[in-house]
Amino acid sequence: MDFSARLKELRTDSDMSQTELAEKLNLKASAISKYEKCITQPALETLKKIAKIFGVTVDYLIGVSDIKNPYEVNRILPSEAELVEHFRKLSYENKIRIDERIKTMLEI
Repeated sequence: MDFSARLKELRTDSDMSQTELAEKLNLKASAISKYEKCITQPALETLKKIAKIFGVTVDYLIGVSDIKNPYEVNRILPSEAELVEHFRKLSYENKIRIDERIKTMLEI
């Protein structure tokens, strides 16, 4: 499924009019109509906003993935995934320190 079909499906499943979505994106309703008719494509920042409004990933919106939100599937929130990414960048010693702090906090 391509972006135009996904956008229309998400919008109609949410009982949202083109005008309502346009207002949330600070666009004209005609822009949403053009997206859904595959006449034009949104800018990357607009794609990100659309994904956030509907709780899906940009990959889902553009048809790269059929999983609306992989965080729900794995039960990991975006904020938790961000913490994991930060943790992975730490040195081995700092990972041990963080692990010890977390264990201490959980004991309280």
